[in-house]
Amino acid sequence: MTDTLSVAADAASPPAPAAMSRFRPGLLVRDPGGLHDESAFPSAVTTAFAFLGDSTLDFGNLSEAAAFLGEPAPFRQKRYAGGGKVKASDGFVLGEQIVRQLGAGSRSSPARLRSAELINLSDQPLRQGLRGKDPNAQVFNFAYAGATSGRRGSDLAGLRNFDIGLRRQASTLASAARFLPRGSDLDVIISAGSNDIFDFLESNRDPITRVLVTPGGSDNRRLANKVASRIVGNIDAALDSITGLYDEAVVFGPAPLSDIPIIRSLSNDFKDKVPLLGGSLRSEFRSFVNQISASVNRRLDRKYNSSTRNGIFAVDGIEAWKSVRSPGFVDSIHPDSRTNGRLASNAVTQIANAAGFDSFGL
Repeated sequence: MTDTLSVAADAASPPAPAAMSRFRPGLLVRDPGGLHDESAFPSAVTTAFAFLGDSTLDFGNLSEAAAFLGEPAPFRQKRYAGGGKVKASDGFVLGEQIVRQLGAGSRSSPARLRSAELINLSDQPLRQGLRGKDPNAQVFNFAYAGATSGRRGSDLAGLRNFDIGLRRQASTLASAARFLPRGSDLDVIISAGSNDIFDFLESNRDPITRVLVTPGGSDNRRLANKVASRIVGNIDAALDSITGLYDEAVVFGPAPLSDIPIIRSLSNDFKDKVPLLGGSLRSEFRSFVNQISASVNRRLDRKYNSSTRNGIFAVDGIEAWKSVRSPGFVDSIHPDSRTNGRLASNAVTQIANAAGFDSFGL
């Protein structure tokens, strides 16, 4: 099963084009069918989005891959029915909410969600030049639920052997870019890293416990920063691999993950393992998890928001989460559609206030 997906994905990905400056706007690609008139799109106006990342953006790729491999649908339970049983939501995922809200101010804005296409890593149309896909699609979705920031899926989700991570998705976008319309203003939306954190917490309980029980917080910070550094490094490598193919990119930092039900459940395990320190150790664990989230957000902010010329903006996931009162979840990990909508509102505000961002979703 693993080999089938990997071979199909590899066959779908010709060599990536040579890297170009991030500062150069627009897609330098060929219009294979002559279907698009550059004059139809004003310059510096978003005409298409590429989603790269995890379940916060995926509205069907993982489900399509599961069907391709003859596996049960991953979101077949009734609580996902509002999302068509193909995504981790009871309605719109965060990426859909963002794109819908970006165009809310104008009925004619090209940022309004009109049509979208899934780009499954084993998709035959990709190998044939995206034939069979809507050439006027606004969103080309490369994201996979369960993706890590690297090349693989999440171990905790049982996807460790699948080549569906952010960096794999970025290489697929690079190979697909030449088939997108000439003159497009492609913007990129990335959300990845939370699955890396979940995997780290699940597979390193003993080392984490040793760090938590030692006095002082220096070792906590060191370990949190190590995890965060790897995530941000993967995100930056993914962006580097699609240099020159997009106009502007938005990267979403993780929420304070101690609010996520699965983290609260994991924290209870620390009480069971160390009865005498149960309460305090559980609290220490939740604080440590938030340290990782905060470190990722800080690193993304320093890397991308300190310059107004790199065409990349990092949304502070912690700030967005604080704007939501009484967040709801559809399962132990994923916010419901109402919560996604409120997170999107704050994210759009952050994007609108970003210095140097003059065309994202406008």
